[in-house]
Amino acid sequence: MEETKTDRKSMSRRNFLKSTGAAVAVAAASGMVGAKTAEAATKIPKKWDKEADIIMVGSGYSGLAGTLEARRLGLSVLVLEKMKTLGGNSIIADGGANAVDPVRQKRQGIVDSTDLYFKHTMEGGDNINDPEKVRYMVEHALDDCVNYLENLGVKWPDKVVRGYGSLYERTHYIGTYTDKKGRKWQKGAANIYAMLDEMERIGQPILLDHEVTQIIREKPLSGRVLGVEVKAGKKKLYFRAKKGVVLASGGFGANLEWVIQHDRRLEYTGTTNHPGATGECIKFAEDVGAETLHMDYIQAIPLKDVIPPFKGMFFLIESEEVRKASPSMPYRIFANKDGKRFVDEGARRDVIKATCLAQPLFEPKNLIEANTIEELEDKLGIPKGNLVETVNKYNAACDAKSDPEFGKDKSVLIPLRMPPFIARTRALQRHHTMGGLLVKGTTGEVIDRWGKIIPGLYSAGEATGGTHGSNRLGHNGTVDSIVFGQTCARVIAKSKV
Repeated sequence: MEETKTDRKSMSRRNFLKSTGAAVAVAAASGMVGAKTAEAATKIPKKWDKEADIIMVGSGYSGLAGTLEARRLGLSVLVLEKMKTLGGNSIIADGGANAVDPVRQKRQGIVDSTDLYFKHTMEGGDNINDPEKVRYMVEHALDDCVNYLENLGVKWPDKVVRGYGSLYERTHYIGTYTDKKGRKWQKGAANIYAMLDEMERIGQPILLDHEVTQIIREKPLSGRVLGVEVKAGKKKLYFRAKKGVVLASGGFGANLEWVIQHDRRLEYTGTTNHPGATGECIKFAEDVGAETLHMDYIQAIPLKDVIPPFKGMFFLIESEEVRKASPSMPYRIFANKDGKRFVDEGARRDVIKATCLAQPLFEPKNLIEANTIEELEDKLGIPKGNLVETVNKYNAACDAKSDPEFGKDKSVLIPLRMPPFIARTRALQRHHTMGGLLVKGTTGEVIDRWGKIIPGLYSAGEATGGTHGSNRLGHNGTVDSIVFGQTCARVIAKSKV
């Protein structure tokens, strides 16, 4: 029967709650709440196709570091990668890593401490980060990330810098690695290939084109996580984890539909993420009761030259002395289409995101080179004299070691006087999703919506929330992933299951 306006009006909020409450009570009594979807998501197979101590989902930083540590501790691991290629976002990342480094920083006269690193990370995330998780990360950053990769053959520069959005001079940027085939890698690829060579040395395979399609738990919202359902080509397989499933599956930065549910401003942006960064394992974990947090905080950065669609556009301008100082963006200047600076280039990434979004669109002009600022200004189509004035004012700030206009830190104030001068058009791209699964800060154990640990389910890296709060400091992502990937393995190794 068709509902009338009178029918709708007569159903008061109280009556609605009363009627739905009764319905839920009946359903609960009969065990029918969410029964169809929950039972489907928890179907325990009659036969498992493979089993190992750990099912590791993902082959990026967290997955590889966790696998290597698990193997070192004597555990068997099945590594599942849904894509046909290895490395996830990690292999295409910049790959810098923050850490308090007494040796390198002391040589540069940089005063630092884990307390200061903790303070910067918490304040950079507006203090909504999980302090236990942040404290653990900063205290393990040097040994479990920077030194860990160095021991695998990654070579870090002697000089630490202020990475883009890192807020302090503790970024190891960028690493290089020569693999066993003689190929030279840098940035994230250097870190990944160093770990892949070690995986090969110990004989640990990675199953490509193996996509997790659900997490299998003893009961819909209770009991132990037993394993995963996997799509491998046209086959449906079931893999059992004797000790634990680790979701090292990354975030959802390439999932535009999901991103704009949380931040509509990012609808007309590209992404730095690989195509597989769609976050479905976060949803599968939610299906078995997992809690999430900070999902609305999505980082967008102007990391690459403009790729349509355009939003948050500006000119990134550098000189020869800037290039010699560092490849990191804070050492350059950002100018809008009128040739004016509009932000502290060393500011928090969310601050830069907001100010970039306020800039007007213009016709992109990538990799413009000139011998004078006047010539660069002309080639970019900037109103005559504007960029010259901007650069002169900026150079004066560099000389004075003080930026009265935007308060840029003196450590990254490098003048633009030495040609050639280069300009690139940059635009915002979806980069990192700060939100994800709620985990215990020192163990990686996934927590459910009632605040209890889900036995047998762990997560590390961008699939989790809590580390970065509202804003991830640049180059904390590498550390977060590699540190907690290993942590999950260590916790599982000590578990009594």
